[in-house]
This record gives sequence, structure tokens and C-alpha cells, in this order.
Amino acid sequence: MMDHVKILKRALDISWRYRALWLFGIILALTTGGGGSGGGNGGSGSGIPNGSNNGDFPRFEDFAMPEISAGIITALIAVGVGLACLFLAWVIVATIARYVAETALIKMVDHHEETGEKRSIRQGFGLGWSLTAWRFFLIDLLIGIPLVVAIIALLAITALPLLLWVTKSVAAGVLGTIATIGALFLVILLIIIVSAVVSLLTHFFRRVCALEDQGVIESIKQGFNLVKQNFKDVGIMWLLMVGVQIGWMIVLIPVVFLLLALGAVSGGLLGLMAGGLTGFIAEGAIPWIVGGAVGLPIFILIMAVPLTFVGGLFEVYKSSVWTLTYREVHVLGDLETGPEVEQLPEADAAKPEEAS
Repeated sequence: MMDHVKILKRALDISWRYRALWLFGIILALTTGGGGSGGGNGGSGSGIPNGSNNGDFPRFEDFAMPEISAGIITALIAVGVGLACLFLAWVIVATIARYVAETALIKMVDHHEETGEKRSIRQGFGLGWSLTAWRFFLIDLLIGIPLVVAIIALLAITALPLLLWVTKSVAAGVLGTIATIGALFLVILLIIIVSAVVSLLTHFFRRVCALEDQGVIESIKQGFNLVKQNFKDVGIMWLLMVGVQIGWMIVLIPVVFLLLALGAVSGGLLGLMAGGLTGFIAEGAIPWIVGGAVGLPIFILIMAVPLTFVGGLFEVYKSSVWTLTYREVHVLGDLETGPEVEQLPEADAAKPEEAS
């Protein structure tokens, strides 16, 4: 029987004492956090034309579109293309960094458990920059593409009852809408369950690939078999990690509020000081712009740096837990198959006695 509490404690000890792992955890926190915030400017031009009498709504023709020169359009296109290229470059770099960091964490923790040695950050990058990281990407691709296609197909099938509105029957349309909403809840529940199962399996796919040096297909096969053969122990560990994740989120709530207060006070004070000093030499909106340019980065730094650091530590902890779980599963498997292997010489030794 697997000692789950011992694994959780050991992973915590490794995460705190093995500090070379922290950088790789921070890289994972930065590249898997999904921090893309789209700032859609929904500013709508106002002003009802004077010619709209008697409370009539203005017509589209009443709005005069500003003339934009060809040079400005060209500049906007160039800026858009440049931003798109920067975003694409960031995605590529972040993807590579993520798989390298994940590979390094798994191999460094396994090596530490095997030998007691601690690798340096440089050695960790050497372990991460390998064929294994590329195989991690291919595993995700091989699993992710069919999963996305299946989800799209399910959502399309779920939306089919909405076609009843084409019949121009209100009753049929309402019935189709109700059926779609009910089916959508079931599909969302199914997606959550499948995503949880795939996430659990992927932990073992990765570790078979990294620690057994197996290819993509073989890693998936062996990882699936390991989970199937040790479903009870693995399932208990998954439930414990869900509890740890929930506890971690609860602990972070006061931390986030504290950082919000510190960031607002520090950034606000420095922003007001910068804006006030600028007000002696400039007027209008310039002092406010300068104050925001000084205060906002300070606020973001106070919020982002501590949260990224503790998020990195938690990534190290999660990876360590699943690496130790994988190692424990292997030990349990060896103990189960060990007696069968030991009986083989005895059976072979009994043959001459029978023959005599």
C-alpha cells in the first residue's frame, strides 16, 4: 500500500530544500498561468447629431467617418503585424521554456531521490534541453488534437436542436433551446471529467517518457497501464492533490488582498508624487499620465513578483509529488512481480530431481 502522506511530506521537503528547482517552477508558473488579458477598448463615439429632431434616433448616415490618411493606415498595419510577430515569438519561446522546465523538474527530482545529489541550474537546463522535451510536446499534440476535435463535435451536436427555430414554430424553437441547454450542461460535465482523467494520465505519460526514455506511443501505453494497474493508489493521490489545490487557493486569498493593498498604497503614493512634481512644469493630462506611468508598473511588480514566486514553488511541489508517486508505483510493481521471478530458479532446480 502506498504511503500517500509520506509522499506529500517528502515532496514538500524537496520543494523547499532543493532550490535549483525553483527557477524551473517559476518558468512553469509564467508559461502555464494563462495570463493573457485582452484589453478591448469598447469606447463608442458619442454625440447625437443636432439634426435628430423630435427624439428620433440618429441614422447611420448622420455619423461622419473621420478621414484617415494612407500613411496612418500603413503605420497601423505595421504595428499590428509587429505585435502579431511578437506574440507569436512569445508563444514559441514560452512553449519551449515550458517543456524544458517540466523535463528538468522530473529528471532532477528523480535523480535526487535515486542518488541524493542535487543538480545545479545549469545541469538542470542540460537535462531539460533534450529529446524528452520534444516528446512531451508530441504527447500533448497527440492527445490534444483529438480531444479538441471531439469537444467541437459534441458542442456542434448539442447545438443541433436550435435548428428547430427554422421551422418558425415558437413551441418547437423553445423546446429545442431547452434541449440544447440541458445537453450543454451534460457536455460541460463530460468535458470536465475527461479533462481531469487526461490530466492525471499525462503525469504518468511524461514520467515514463522522461525516466524510462520511451517514445511517444510507448510512453502513452505504459503510462496508461501503470494507472490502470494502480488505480486505487493513484486515485487517492489525485484526490489528495485536489484537496491540496483547493487549500492552496484558500491560502492565497488573504495573500492576494494583502498584495493588492501594498501595491495600491505604494504605487499610488509614488504615482501621486511623480504626478505632483510633473504638475510644476506641465499642465493638463500630462501629470496624470506620468503618475500612472510610475505607479502602475510598481503596482504590477508588487502583485506579480511574489505571486509568480509562490506559484513557482507550488509547481515544483506538484511535479515532485507526481514524480515520487511514479517511483512508488514502480516499487509496488516490482514487489508484486518479484516473487514470481524468484520462483523461476526453484522450478528449474526441481527438474533434475524429478528426472532422477
